[in-house]
Formats: sequence, C-alpha cells, structure tokens
Amino acid sequence: MEIVRHKLPTLLFLSLFWFGCSSEESNSVEKKEEDISFFTPAKVELDELEEQLQLHFSEAQTAYLLQKDSLQPMEEFKKFYQGRSFSSLWFNKTGLNKKAKDFILSFDSLIFDGLKLSDLGYDDIQTAQSLTTSDPITTEHALEAELLLTRSLFKVTKAMILGSVIDSNKEWKIKNDTLFNESTWCRAIDTLSSFEYIQNLRPSHAWYKKFREEYIRLSIDSSNQFDLNLTLLRDSIDSNLVSDKLHILRKQLFSICGLPNDTQSMVWSEDLADALKHFQHLHQLKKTGHLDTSTVKALGTKSERKLKLLALNMERMRWMAHEFKQPYIWVAIPKMELDYVEHDSVLFNMRVVVGRTSRPTPSLKSKVENIVLSPPWTVPPTIMKEEVVPGIARRGGSYLARRGLKAYDSRGRVVNASAINASNYKRFSIGQAPGYRSSLGEVKFNMINPWAIYMHDTPHREDFVKAYRAYSSGCIRVHHPKEFAAFLLRDSLNYSLQKIDSICKLRRTKFIPMNRNIDVHVVYLTNAIDSVGNVMYLKDIYGWDKKTLN
Repeated sequence: MEIVRHKLPTLLFLSLFWFGCSSEESNSVEKKEEDISFFTPAKVELDELEEQLQLHFSEAQTAYLLQKDSLQPMEEFKKFYQGRSFSSLWFNKTGLNKKAKDFILSFDSLIFDGLKLSDLGYDDIQTAQSLTTSDPITTEHALEAELLLTRSLFKVTKAMILGSVIDSNKEWKIKNDTLFNESTWCRAIDTLSSFEYIQNLRPSHAWYKKFREEYIRLSIDSSNQFDLNLTLLRDSIDSNLVSDKLHILRKQLFSICGLPNDTQSMVWSEDLADALKHFQHLHQLKKTGHLDTSTVKALGTKSERKLKLLALNMERMRWMAHEFKQPYIWVAIPKMELDYVEHDSVLFNMRVVVGRTSRPTPSLKSKVENIVLSPPWTVPPTIMKEEVVPGIARRGGSYLARRGLKAYDSRGRVVNASAINASNYKRFSIGQAPGYRSSLGEVKFNMINPWAIYMHDTPHREDFVKAYRAYSSGCIRVHHPKEFAAFLLRDSLNYSLQKIDSICKLRRTKFIPMNRNIDVHVVYLTNAIDSVGNVMYLKDIYGWDKKTLN
C-alpha cells in the first residue's frame, strides 16, 4: 500500500477544529448563511442549474466529465439526483454553500485515514473550486462543479465503506457484508453536515479511532526523528553512565511514548530504564529496560514506516462490517490476545495461542454456537495428511499410542495403525478420547464457519507464559477456558466455575448451547490498543504486512 504524504493546508487544521463542533452549532451557522444569502445579489442562477441537471440526466447522453471515470455507475448519479428532484446539493445563489465548503475541508482530513486523496477526487475538487471563482458563475461551470463534487462524494463514500484497496490474501476470510450503492448512501448527506457524514462513514470500533489519532500525531509531530547511533551506546551502558546521547534518547522516548518525564538528564537511571520498558511493551518486545538489539532496531523505525502500518490496518478495518454488535469477542492474532467486549468495555481478557506460520489462523467473523465440556477430538484431514500419516510411516502404531489416539474404519471399528498409509488414509478416522491431556483439553468453544476454526483448551498450557504464541494448527487456544466458559454462561445458575470443573472431571462429553448471540471477530491487525489506550506496533508474524506494503 502506497502512502502519499501531503503538505497539511491551513484549511485542514480548521477542519480538525470543525470536527469538534456540535450539530446544533453547525445547523445554526447554516441557518445564518441562508439568512445572509437572501439579501445577497445572486452569483448562481439556481433555477437554470437545476434545469440543466434534470436535462443532463433525462437525456440518453452522459456528460463527458463523468464518462472519464468508468468506476462511477452513471445510473447511480441519476438515482441520486432524481431522489433530490434534481436540486443542487452544493450551491446556493451566492456560490458554493456551507455543505460544499465543509465537504472540501473534511475531504482534506481523509489523509489521516491513510487514504490517497488523488484516488478520491482531489483533482475534481480542485477543478470545482476553480470553476466557482468567477462572479457570476456561469451555469455551465456550476453544473460541471456540481457533478465533480458529487463524483468525489461517491468515491469517498465507497472507499470509506468498502475500502480503497482490493486484498488478495486468501487467509482474510472476513467479508464486508454492507449493502452498498452510492445513491442510497450519499442521500444521508442531506440530513447531516458534511463533517458528520464523513465521520459516520468511519468504522465504529474504538481501535480505528485510536489508530487515526496516532496517524494524526505522527503526521503533525516530526520531533521523534533523531539521528542517534544507539549501537555504540548499547554496549557501554551501566548505572553510572553519563552521556549527551542519553539526553537525546530521553527526548526520543518522550516523543514516542510520553516517558520519561525528565528529558534533560544525561544520566542512565531507573526512570530511563522504565521508559524503555514502556517503549518495549508498545513494540511487543521483551521488557528488559535495556538497549538490546531488538529495541535499538525498533527505536530506529521512521515515522513513515509507522504511518504505512497504521494506514494498512485502518484499511483492513474498512474491509470489515463497520458496526460491531455488542457483546462480541475480539481475537487479535498478532497481539495473541482475546477480549470480550460489552457496553464498550473489555470485561474479559486473556492470552491466546494462534496458528503457526505454516498454518496461519485466518481472519474471519463467526459466532459462538455452543460450548463443549470434555470434547473428543477427531484429527482434521490436513493434520491427518501432513502429520499423522507420516508419523505412522515412521513409528507405526506407537505413534498413535503415545498421543492417546485410535484409528477407526468407516464402520467405527478400531483398526491397527499399520493399515493406514498415504494412499488410503481418507477411508479412516483418527480420534482422541476426552481428558485433561486431550489435544482440545477440557473445553471447546464451537464457532460457526466453514474452515473448522474454533477456540479450545490445550494440554500445552506452558505456552501461555511465552511472549511469542503462534504454535497451533490454526485454531485458537485460550488461556483460561473454564473461567471463560463460566463467564459466557453466567446468566445460567447451572454452570458456575465449580460446576463446570466437576462436569469435566467425569470425562463425559456435554454440549451446552449458547443462548446469547455473541459474534467472534478474529482479526489480523499489526497495530493494537493496550489496556490503557496506547497504540501498539506488533510483529508481522505471518508476513502479511510485508506482502502488501513492499
């Protein structure tokens, strides 16, 4: 994804101010403008403009300026203006109206969504503005400016609702199921200010807002660009070190993460070590408080690189449905954590183990169908082919026995493992009885999806203390399965944590249906938000960023 840097115009900063205005203030200003325009000599013949609009869309021919853009469906333009009785959206008799001026201001602010303004009609807006500088404005120029601004409105709306880049990653299974057509969506601007309209196009998830705020901060504040050779400093640090480079390091850390408070000292001390730990936390590094190799590399990351990552992850969020019905479960793959969100608050958080690089966990949207206590496990076809069959070839029946597995024929009869090979394995199934040491552990959370991805307990509980937790075969292993099951079933008195534990000890499989409608969003985002609202920069564990950005 290419990120284009623009000089930030003065109007852009004004637009940021206007985003904070209330709708009451906006409506009041618009009303005043209407009152003033009543006493102002006409600069635009509105009746002629609207007559030309109607002629333009009632004739079989399409204006040359719209023909240039094959991505814009002409029928949608016609529906849009028919729905407005061919009245002008952007003009009053004094020229461009407040909605048009505010749209131009809010258009500039879309660079902070990581979007390329050139793809959204930047040239159209510039042309429209130049066409409206004369006094009076000819009807021909007004018509062209009207259609150019509307074309840009269509482009902005589509890019914000559906995304501006087509992703080719086959592991991104999330579908943006928004019902979209330009004429219907854009009619909403009639009842909203331009600022409100653009804001409503953005994904509602709290992470998107934080990513955008971070993008603004990095775009405006270039003070975190330091020319500091930390490699030489790294090996000489001890508690008594005094160096002017430590003064610069303090300033750099403060610009990035707000610590340490003392940015003038040239002494290596505990507050500087704590600031480094905070920086390491934000960059998913081991919190040593020292200038190790990974920390030095992360400190050298330029703002341009971080802006590209933020832009990519905001784009990924635009590929998803924009409304997140609560409650929902949010599984952040690179962060390797799970959040349960309800009433805009995280009520349950835990570490998870996600798919290893050879078997990545796909990004998907699903629902919790049921919870299974003491689940049996049937080896999936992929694991059967790639792991079990070669294991049997190497070690025979002992391979299955050591893992608590049994092989069955199509009639459910136990068979000797020696009967299974690479050419006939599809005729057999291999399973594992329930138990604490089962591959699924004692709890499974079934999710509705065609890729057989679900959440479950694991016998490899030692993995949860590790910083890197991409070890599974694609499913999501959860750190506190029984506690999470009790939490999800908390409306029922029958399934307390103690009750769930006692059921699991019986080693008899029990399915518990989910009465609550809980969506599960499994997402690959290499930016994340920590528990106090800081933006984090995560490892691209599957290399998906690299494929997109390079």
